[in-house]
Amino acid sequence: MARRSAVCLVLVAVLVALCAPAAMAGGSLLGLNNNCGSTSQPFAQFGDYRSYTFGANGGLENGSTGWSLGGSQVVKGNESFYVHSGSDRYSLSLSPGDSALSPNLCMGTTSTVTRFFVRSDDGGRVRVQVVLRNLLGQVLGVLQVSDVSAGSSWSPGPGVLNLDSLLGLIGVSSIQLRFTELSGNVQVDDIYVDPWASRN
Repeated sequence: MARRSAVCLVLVAVLVALCAPAAMAGGSLLGLNNNCGSTSQPFAQFGDYRSYTFGANGGLENGSTGWSLGGSQVVKGNESFYVHSGSDRYSLSLSPGDSALSPNLCMGTTSTVTRFFVRSDDGGRVRVQVVLRNLLGQVLGVLQVSDVSAGSSWSPGPGVLNLDSLLGLIGVSSIQLRFTELSGNVQVDDIYVDPWASRN
C-alpha cells in the first residue's frame, strides 16, 4: 500500500511539473491559473456585460504577428467603436476563399466565449471555427461554430461559445479562431475572449 501511494505521489508530481509551465504560459490550463490578463467590458454598449480579455494581437495592430494568413490581409481601417484603443488603425480583410487563424487565445476549463467586430460592403459571410490544440500544439479537433453575415457598418459579431473548453481536462490546452470567407469581402477586428464565460 505504501509503495502504491508513493507511486501515485510521483505521478502527481510529474503531472504538476508538466502542466505548470503551460498553465503559466497559457494562463488557463486546467484552471491552475486564471490570469488571462486585465479585463474590460468592450461590448457593454451592446448589452453584453461579460468581462473580456483582449486576444493576443486581436486588433492586428502588430500586423500579422501571431496570425496565419491564408490569402487574407491586414488593412487600414479600424472598427468604428475603438473599444480597444482610440489609436488603433488596422483590421483583417478577407475575400472569398481566404482564411485566417488567430494567435492562441486564453482558455478556461469551463465554457469560453469569444467575440469580435465584423463588417462588409457587399453582404459578405464568414465562417468561424474553433481550433483545439494540445500541449504539443497538435490539433485535437476543429469545431464549426457559426457562419456570420456582416452588414455595411461595423458591428459586434455573435458571442462564440466554446463548450469544448471542458476538454481541457482531457488534453486541450489552447484554442484559436479560424475565419474562412464564404462570400463577398469581410473585415474582422478586435477579438476578445471571456475565458470563464462570466455571466451576461
